[in-house]
Amino acid sequence: MKYLFGLIFSVLVCFNSFSQKRITEFSEGEIYIKVKPEFGKKIRSTTKTLNVATEVPFLSNTIAISNISKVEKPFSNFKNKDLNNIIRLKLKDSDKIDDIIDQLKLDGYYVYVERVGVRKIISTPNDTDFGSQWSLTKIKANQAWDVNPGGSPVVVAVVDNAIQTNHPDLAANMVAGKDMSSTLDTDPNPPNANFSHGTHVAGIVSAVTNNSIGIASAGNNKVKIMPIKATPDGGDPNSIYYGFEGIIWAVDNGAKIVSLSWGGAGFSQAEQDVIDYAFNNGVIVVAAAGNDNSDELSYPAAYNHVISVASLDISDARSSFSSFGSTVDISAPGRGILSTIPFGLYASYNGTSMATPLISSCLAYIWSCFPGLTTAQLENVLKSTADDISTANPSFSGKLGAGRVNLLNAVSCLNENLAEISLNISPSRYFCVGDSAIISAPLAAGVDYVWKRNGVILPDTDNSFTAFQDGNYTLTVSKGFCIKTIESKPLVYNVVQSPSPSVNNLEDSYCSGKLNTLFATSPLCNFPHFYQKTYTGPTVGFDGFEQSGSDISVTMTEAVGLIDSLEVSIAWHKKDGGGATTCETGDGGGIPFNEEVGFKLLSPSGQLYNLLIEGTYSRGLTSSGLVTMVFKNNAPGVGITPVSGSFSPQTSFSSMTGEFPNGVWKLLPVDNSLLDPLCVSGFGIKVYTNAHLAVQTTTWWDASIGGNMLSNSEELVRSNLPLGINNYYAQSQCTGLCPSPRQKAEILVKSTPEIFGFPFENVSITIPQSAEIANSTNIQFSKNTQNQFSVTGQNDNNQAFSYQISANAPHLSPVSICDSVDYVLIATGCSGPVLWSTGEINAGIIIRNLKSNLNITAVCYQNWNCPVPSPTNFNFIRATADKFVNGVLMANSNQNIFAKDLISVQKIQPVSSVIYRASESILLSPGFVAEKGNIFQAQIGNCF
Repeated sequence: MKYLFGLIFSVLVCFNSFSQKRITEFSEGEIYIKVKPEFGKKIRSTTKTLNVATEVPFLSNTIAISNISKVEKPFSNFKNKDLNNIIRLKLKDSDKIDDIIDQLKLDGYYVYVERVGVRKIISTPNDTDFGSQWSLTKIKANQAWDVNPGGSPVVVAVVDNAIQTNHPDLAANMVAGKDMSSTLDTDPNPPNANFSHGTHVAGIVSAVTNNSIGIASAGNNKVKIMPIKATPDGGDPNSIYYGFEGIIWAVDNGAKIVSLSWGGAGFSQAEQDVIDYAFNNGVIVVAAAGNDNSDELSYPAAYNHVISVASLDISDARSSFSSFGSTVDISAPGRGILSTIPFGLYASYNGTSMATPLISSCLAYIWSCFPGLTTAQLENVLKSTADDISTANPSFSGKLGAGRVNLLNAVSCLNENLAEISLNISPSRYFCVGDSAIISAPLAAGVDYVWKRNGVILPDTDNSFTAFQDGNYTLTVSKGFCIKTIESKPLVYNVVQSPSPSVNNLEDSYCSGKLNTLFATSPLCNFPHFYQKTYTGPTVGFDGFEQSGSDISVTMTEAVGLIDSLEVSIAWHKKDGGGATTCETGDGGGIPFNEEVGFKLLSPSGQLYNLLIEGTYSRGLTSSGLVTMVFKNNAPGVGITPVSGSFSPQTSFSSMTGEFPNGVWKLLPVDNSLLDPLCVSGFGIKVYTNAHLAVQTTTWWDASIGGNMLSNSEELVRSNLPLGINNYYAQSQCTGLCPSPRQKAEILVKSTPEIFGFPFENVSITIPQSAEIANSTNIQFSKNTQNQFSVTGQNDNNQAFSYQISANAPHLSPVSICDSVDYVLIATGCSGPVLWSTGEINAGIIIRNLKSNLNITAVCYQNWNCPVPSPTNFNFIRATADKFVNGVLMANSNQNIFAKDLISVQKIQPVSSVIYRASESILLSPGFVAEKGNIFQAQIGNCF
C-alpha cells in the first residue's frame, strides 16, 4: 500500500449569545436573488439558462445599469417552484456589488437578495501516522457486518472539491457523478493532487471492502458513492463554490444521503432552502461541525434538517480541534483516519471532515440492512444506540450530541426490534412530594433493564420503575449485542399546593356513646382561566444576527395547573436603515426588508417553537410600522405582509399541552441580514391551564404523612375513643394541584370520672348543699359569662339541682401544697355511684388539714359498654419534690404547680389560669403548649 501524509481538513465558524458571524468569503461578483412567487410564474426553463426578456423582464433595467454579465438558475428544478425561483447573477464589475444589491432589494420583486458565499476546506499539516483503521474497530463495524450483512446498496453523494472515481479502492463502489462547476466538463475527477480532500472523504464513505488492497469502509460494499465536484479546476482546492447546487443534483439523481465535509460562518436563506428541499424529498444531509475548537456555529452543519458531526480521538475524548455545542447531533472518530487520496494513494487526515463521512457510511449501511426505516427513524436509531462518552468529556456535557456512533449496536437493536423502544410516564411527569410516577418500557423477552436516576444505577431490573423522586431517569435495555439507552423527560415536582382546610376540635368523656363529628372546611378551588406575564425591559434591536441587549424573556412563577393552551404576543418594528443599536432613532422612511424577520419561542421545558420563519414576509411597498402579533393555535396563518392580529405559530403549540407552565419563557427574534434592524419592544405569555376546571376534594387521615385514609368527605365521625388526645388530619386537594398540608384536629377524651378540686376557702356552697352534691349522680360543671362555676346533677331524691360552687376555676391534678390545705373533690360524669379510694361512695369528698403527698382515686360504680377504665387519679404533692407535668389541662381550669425542679410538656387549653413556680429550675420541653387566651406564669421562687 502506498501512503502519503496528507492534510487536516476542517470548517471554521463563529457564534456567541449576542451575535453570529456573517459570511466573510464570497464568490467574486455573484449574487443570489429569490423571485417572489407572483413574479416567478414565467420562469419555465428546465435548464440553468434563463431568457431574461421573457422570464425575468424586471431584471432588464438592473442589467443595463449594473452591468450584469450572467444570469442563470443554480438550482434548476421544475418540480420545485421555490428553488426554481432562485437566480444566480454574475457581475462584470464586482466593486459595484453593494450598490446593485441595494437596488435589487428596492425593486420589490424578490423574497431575498444576498451574496453567494464560498464555503471553505481549511487545512493544516498532519502530525499523526496511524497505520490502521482504528475508527472501524472503535465503532465495531466488522461485528455489525456479521450480525446483518446488509441488503441493496444505498447511494451516498459526496459533494466536495473533487473525487478520483477510478481509484483502485473506490471504482467498484462508484455511480455516475457530476462536475457542478462546469456545464461542459461533467468529470468529477481532480485536476491535480492538491484536490485530495474529496477523494479522502469518499474512501471513508465506501472504500471497497474485501478486495485484498487498501482499506475497508463501514459500508461493507453496501454503499455506493455519487461523486459531485463542487470546485472548478482553476479554483482554490480548499474552497467549495457550487456545494448547494451539488446537493440539488444529488437529490434529483437518486442519492439517499448527502455527505458535506465543509462549511463556514454565516447563515444563508438560499442555502437553507436547498437543505429544506433535500429534507422534503426524504434525503438525509450530514455535515461537519467544524474544526474551530469552539461552540461557534458552522453552516451547513447548523442548518435545520442537518445531522451535525463532531470529531473524537481514539480514547473517545473530543479531538482538540473539533467544534462542539448544542447543535451537534453525533460524534465519530476523526483523528488519524486512513483513507484514499489521488492518485491511487492513501493518507491519514484529521478533522470533522473525516468524522462526517463515517457517519454517512454508517447511516447508509443501516438503511441497507433495514430499507423500510424512515429518515426520522434512521436518525433516531443512530443517536439512541450511540455509546456514552461523557466520562471522557466531563467538560462537554450536552455538547457532543448523542455520543459516539456504534454501528454494531444500531444494527443489533434493529435486529432485536428494540430500536424504536420508548418510555411512557404515568400519570404525569409532574408529581407531588410523596406521590409517584411510573416510568415504563414495553416488556420484551430476554431483555435486561437497567434504570438510572441522575446517572446513578437503581436496584430495579423490571421494565417499569416507580419513581418517588424528581430527576433525570434513563433506561438501558440490552439483548445480545444491542445496548440502547433511553432518556425520559425529567420528572419534576409540582410545588403548587392546594390551600389547607380549617378544622374543629372536640372534647368527650370516656365511653359516653356520643358520636363525635369533626368538620373540615376546605377553600373553594377557584382559579383563573389563564395566567399572564409581560416583558417590561427596554426595546432590543436585532440586525444580521447582532443583538443590542439582553435576551427577551419573562418568568412565570404563580401559574396553577398544567398547560391547556398558550398565546404569545410580540410587538415589533422593522425599521429602514441603521443597525441593532439604532432602535431609538427615527425610521429612515424607506421600505424595510421584512423577509429577514423571524421569531422562535423557547419554553421552560426546553422545547423550541417556530412562531414565524424568516422569509415568510415579502418586501411590500411601505413600512409596516409597529406590528403587534398574537400567536395561538387555530388562528389564521401568517400572510406575506406584516400586519397586526392573531396568527397560528408555524410550529403548533399542541405538544405543550400537559406541560408545567412555570419557569423562564424566552423569545428568540431572528434578523438574518445586516441593515434595517428588527426592534422588539413587547413580549408576553398568556398560559391557559386546567386549574379553572379543578374540583375540590377533602379527606381525613390517621397520620400527618402517609397513613390510612379514614374518610373522603368533609366529615369524620368517631365514638367511644380511648382516653387522651386522639389526633386526626384533614387534607384538601384541587385536581391538578398537590394536596394541602394536613391540618390536625383533636378529640380529647377525658377520664370518667373526671375529678375537680376546689380549695375550701373558694367554695361558696353551704354544708347541706355539699352533702346533697356528695350524694348525687350525673354531676356536671359549667361556667357562666361572669366566670362563675356551677354544679348540676340529681340528688338522691332524683331531684335536679344547680348550685354556684365557686367564682374561681377548679384545680386539676396534680395540686401543689405548701402548707396545710383543705379541699373539696368532686367527681363528674358517672351514671352511678362514685367509689373513692378513701372508702366513701358519693359524688364528692372533703380533704382537711392535708400537709403531705396524697394520691386519691375514684371509679364509677356502673355498667360499662366499653373496657372498664383504670381509676382516675388526683394527686396532692409537696412543693419540695421534683415534678414532671404532662397531659392536657382542660379549658376553664385553674392550676398552680410548685416544685424544686419542674419539667412540663403540658398542653393548656384556653381559657385557664396556670402558675408554675420552682425553687431551682423550670424547663418547658417540646410538646408544651399554652394556647392564646390563657393566663400563664412561670416563676423561680419559693412556695406561696
